[in-house]
Amino acid sequence: MSRKTEVLVIGGGYAGVMAANRLTQRDDVAVTLVNPRPTFVHRIRLHQVARGADAPVVDYREILAESVRLVVDTATRIDAADRRVSLASGGTVGYDYLIYA
Repeated sequence: MSRKTEVLVIGGGYAGVMAANRLTQRDDVAVTLVNPRPTFVHRIRLHQVARGADAPVVDYREILAESVRLVVDTATRIDAADRRVSLASGGTVGYDYLIYA
């Protein structure tokens, strides 16, 4: 069995979620998404908050593909030479490819 290519996506906005979900269509890729909040904010719906409608927030598990690993944390440093990202919690996440969304 061959090792999967590790793709790390920093940022869970529209571009990050789209990239993470699209990459799961490949069997040879493992995807991790790092975002400081556990919920996705539909920014194009923020005007609805101003008029009193429901908050435009949804849990990432509702919009991310099942195989995407979600890390709720803040990326603080990218070490491109070592292919590692340091997190505010003190941990690190390694990657083969990085998407900074």
